[in-house]
Amino acid sequence: MAQLLSAEPTVVVVGGGLAGLSASLEIINEGGRVVLVEGESNTGGNSAKASSGINGAGTDTQEKLGIHDSPELLEKDTLSAGDNENDKSLVKILAEKSAGAVEFLRNVGVDLTDINLCGGHSVPRTHWIPSPKEGRPIPAGFEIMKRLRARINDLQEKNPETIRILTQTKMVDIIRKEGKVVGIEVVSADGEKSKINGASVVLATGGFSADRSSDGLLTEFGKQILDFPSTNGAFARGEGVKIARTLGAKLIGMERIQIHPTAFVDPKEPAAGTKFLAAEALRGKGAILINSEGKRFGNELGRRDYTTARILEHAKPIAESFQGGSAGRHAAVMLMNEATIDAFGRPAFNFYAIVKKFFQKYENSQELAKALNVDESVIKTTLDEYKEIFDGKKEDPFGKKVFPVAAISPSEPIYAAIVVPAIHYTMGGLKIDEHARVIDEQGKPIEGLYAAGEVTGGVHGSNRLGGNSLLECVVFGRIAGNSGFNASRDASRSEL
Repeated sequence: MAQLLSAEPTVVVVGGGLAGLSASLEIINEGGRVVLVEGESNTGGNSAKASSGINGAGTDTQEKLGIHDSPELLEKDTLSAGDNENDKSLVKILAEKSAGAVEFLRNVGVDLTDINLCGGHSVPRTHWIPSPKEGRPIPAGFEIMKRLRARINDLQEKNPETIRILTQTKMVDIIRKEGKVVGIEVVSADGEKSKINGASVVLATGGFSADRSSDGLLTEFGKQILDFPSTNGAFARGEGVKIARTLGAKLIGMERIQIHPTAFVDPKEPAAGTKFLAAEALRGKGAILINSEGKRFGNELGRRDYTTARILEHAKPIAESFQGGSAGRHAAVMLMNEATIDAFGRPAFNFYAIVKKFFQKYENSQELAKALNVDESVIKTTLDEYKEIFDGKKEDPFGKKVFPVAAISPSEPIYAAIVVPAIHYTMGGLKIDEHARVIDEQGKPIEGLYAAGEVTGGVHGSNRLGGNSLLECVVFGRIAGNSGFNASRDASRSEL
C-alpha cells in the first residue's frame, strides 16, 4: 500500500465543494497545510449548481438597499422553517456568522451585491450575483466555487507546500490509532489504494440524495420518496456519512429529506430522473404558479415543504399536449412576464428559455389557455384576481404577504414552464457540535474528526430555507477548518 503523504501537522479535507474549499482556505489562512481529496475529476460538487445564493443577515449590502435584518431574525426564520427540530446552538452560530460568511466570499472576489427574497424568509437576505444586462449569466454557486478555487490555486502557486489537491481519489475508510483519527484510506482512479496521514480529518463529502442503491441511505431512510426525480449529481451518495457511521458517529435527522417544489421538466425528456432546478429566485422575483386547471393553489413564497405539498395535493399531472407534459408526475406551471424576467436577469432567464427550452412564450392568457385546454376565462380570472391582491385591494387567500416586481396582465406575453417536485437536499447527517467536531453515539467527540456542510445534520431541522445551504457550508466549513488546524497545531506541539 503506497504512502502518499505523511507530513504533520496536516489537515486532510475530504470533499471539494463549498464546505471543503472554505475549510481548506481557512486552514491555509491560519498557516496550516491541507491535503484536499475529491472523488470527482474537479472540485465543485453540488455547491457549483446552487442558483439562489447565500443568506446573510445584517450585511453592508442590505444596509445600502434599506433592508432591515438581524441575525436574530434569520435565526427565528431558520427555526420556524425547521419546525424547531434544529440544533439551536448550531442555528445561532449560523445566523451570527452569516454576514461574515458573505464578507468571506466577497474577499475572494465574489460580487454578492444583489439580494433576493426566498420562500420562508421574513425579509430579503439571499445574496446573489447581479445579472448582467447582456452576455452569459453567472450562477451564484458556480462563481463562488470558481473564485475560491482560484484563490487556493494562487496560494498554492506561491507556496506549493500549502495545499495538495487529489482529484479522482475516493475515500474508502477513516483511519484511527488509539482512538484518534489520524488519516484516511483512499483509492485512486487506477484502483491503487493509499493512506493519507493527517493530524485531523474534515469531512465535507455532501449528502445522499443520489444514493438509490438497494442498500443505500435513501432506501433506508427515505423509501417513500424513491420515486421522485432528483436535482443532484450522481456523486451525492453519502459516502462520508456511511464511513463515519462505521466509527460509531451519531446520525441525526436522516429521514428529513427535502423535496424542492420546482424542478424544470425538459420538454425533450419529460420522464428524466435528473432534473434541472428551477431556482427559488424565479419566484422571488415574481413568478407565480398555477395548476393544469389554470388556477393558483398556494403561496409561491411559502416554505419548500409547504409548496411541495400544495403541488402534490392541488396540481394534477399535465397532459403531453402541453409542452410535452409532466410524464405522469404532479406538476405546476410557472408563469413569468417581461418585468419579472428583467428582475430575475434576462441572460439567466434566456439560458432557461432559449438554451434549455424549458419556457415557452404565449402572446396572452387566451393563447396560454388554449394550449392548456382550459377555458380562457379561468386563467384571465386567476391573473386579474392576483393583480387585485398585488395592488392591495384584497388579501391573498393563501396568505402571501410579499409581492415582488409586477403582476402578470392577461393581455401581455406570458412565459410558461412545467415544474415538478424533486429530491433536492438531505437535512440529516452526522451530528456535530459548535466546533464542528463529529459526535459519537455516546455523545462524545470523535477525536480528530470534523465535518461541515450537507454531510452533517442538525442545522436545518425538518426543512431547509433557501440560501442556508451555501451559508452552512461557509460558516461550518470555516469552523471545521479552524478546529482541525488547531488540533493539528496542538498535536504537533505536544510532540515537541
